[in-house]
Amino acid sequence: MLKPANVWKPLIPAAMLISGCATVPSAVAICDGSERLRTDHAQALVTDGGPQSKQTGAQLIAAIDAGCDQ
Repeated sequence: MLKPANVWKPLIPAAMLISGCATVPSAVAICDGSERLRTDHAQALVTDGGPQSKQTGAQLIAAIDAGCDQ
């Protein structure tokens, strides 16, 4: 049986976000911080990825780039 305190534990992160006690990374930080990694991944897919990984990797990178206005 769950203890009363354990019932509320899953709701704590959501409550913190709603109340402003916690923040999520900004889109700019995510975009700027992952730019080189995305470029390196795209190159690796071209170099040694199989057909399916090339397609899904390219789609993923394109979606992230679109969200980052690149």
